[in-house]
Amino acid sequence: MDDGDTPAAASDQKKYVLSVDLGSTSIRCFVVDAGVKFVGSASEPIEYLRPQHGYVEHDPEKIWESFVSVTRNAMKDAGITAAQVSSMGISLQRGTFTSWHKETGEVLHPFISWQDTRSADLAKSWNKSALFRTVSTASRALHTVTRAKRFLAIGVIEFRAFHMCIRAQWVIQNIEKVKAVADQGMLMLGTIDTFLLWRLSGGKVHMTDVSNASATALFDPFVMDWSGANCHLMGIPVKSLPQLMDTSCHLCTSEAEIFGGPIEVHCVVADQQSSAFGQTCWKPGDAKLTLGTGSFVNITTSTPHASSTGLYATVGWRIGNEVAYVAEGTATSTGSCVEWAKQVGWFENVAETSDMAKSVPDSDGVCFIPAFNGLAAPIKDERACCAVFGIKPGTRREHFVRAMLESFAFRVSQLVETAEKELSRLDTIRVDGGVSRNDFVMQCIADLTGRVVKRVDNLETTALGAAFLAGLSSGFWESREVLKEKVTYTDVFEPNADNAQQLKKAQRVWEDAVRRSCGWYKHH
Repeated sequence: MDDGDTPAAASDQKKYVLSVDLGSTSIRCFVVDAGVKFVGSASEPIEYLRPQHGYVEHDPEKIWESFVSVTRNAMKDAGITAAQVSSMGISLQRGTFTSWHKETGEVLHPFISWQDTRSADLAKSWNKSALFRTVSTASRALHTVTRAKRFLAIGVIEFRAFHMCIRAQWVIQNIEKVKAVADQGMLMLGTIDTFLLWRLSGGKVHMTDVSNASATALFDPFVMDWSGANCHLMGIPVKSLPQLMDTSCHLCTSEAEIFGGPIEVHCVVADQQSSAFGQTCWKPGDAKLTLGTGSFVNITTSTPHASSTGLYATVGWRIGNEVAYVAEGTATSTGSCVEWAKQVGWFENVAETSDMAKSVPDSDGVCFIPAFNGLAAPIKDERACCAVFGIKPGTRREHFVRAMLESFAFRVSQLVETAEKELSRLDTIRVDGGVSRNDFVMQCIADLTGRVVKRVDNLETTALGAAFLAGLSSGFWESREVLKEKVTYTDVFEPNADNAQQLKKAQRVWEDAVRRSCGWYKHH
């Protein structure tokens, strides 16, 4: 063999990391060089299936085809081949899952999205059941005696439709083919990361990482393993669940024909945890806010956080002996509301919404409730409806737009207040996501929370996080310190006390409107 074919030379050719961000609206792939610059990219939209009210699905084959397509197209855009790729990292929307037959590989149903609410009644029945109340009461009592957070976590949990375990139980109970395969012991369950790893490896691996697993409500973060008790209660076979892996490690090598050569996968990570890692929220107390399809407030913690108000305790990442946890508050409808508003003609270009909102002194009493998928903590009502209150003959598009943008800040304010009550005061909030481009929203958040809000220069922090985790594992980057200096913040929004008074008055009116929207789908 000549010099160009030696292992050392081949290693020297690996000058890039691939980062695939499979979100709620699109699948994107970025080619990242050693200087943390994006040198190639590609994107495709994610198609939704909504066969009836509350059902939100994706076609697994379409997801796979788009994943392969955007990866190939990003490499083509960068002018590189698989031989030049050190590793791949994949960040994903959490809790969206499907199932398949262990031997035949037959996919048994579409991906059921984290936004799907078909199992809301099942979740409510669980929360009201005598068994659940008994377990909850006993766990609270044990916490009182032992002060162990694990018992408090069990005692305060309330199941919601976004928990994968509830939707998985619904699937097993209501889809005959799934139930039959489960009875045969051939059922394989998996979130999107598990499905992709299975396909990439040619069916050789059935894996997930702990960050994705922790968003299922079938995982016990206190012992870092699947919860046999939860699985038994839900009727979900433990053996149908994937093997648990570190977030940053060699997971599999793709079959050569998929990308024109084998590529090592060194990271799968849940999207919000990936964003936190990409924003370098590596120390307990670090906080970030993502304003994307939904709004997500994440605070890094050193232990799992047991919340009494609905904050969600997840694993941030596990890298060898290092385990980081994240406490999360969620508002599920943000960017999705912006897209809807554009479709119905409130504006033509998203970029103009900030100026539209600033062009009027207030919303003129109009209140917008961003609840296409109900309202999460601290309101916790999956039957709440998206609504507009206070329309008058003089209401203009600018009032609608301002009311909608203010509602995003109101929800974030609620989440920050909840987090600070349970954890500690946040000095600075680092923000990413498409909606963070809106200066009006950013300033409202700073005013309402009274905290300094910093917008990261590279908003693609979810992709950065997956790239960082993959590159560190494969040895592409030597240390985190090399990466930290690459994450910069130019735009900083300081709180304005005068603006805060007006906004807080408007928020009180908005909260009354929220109460009126709650429980709507219970009766209609």
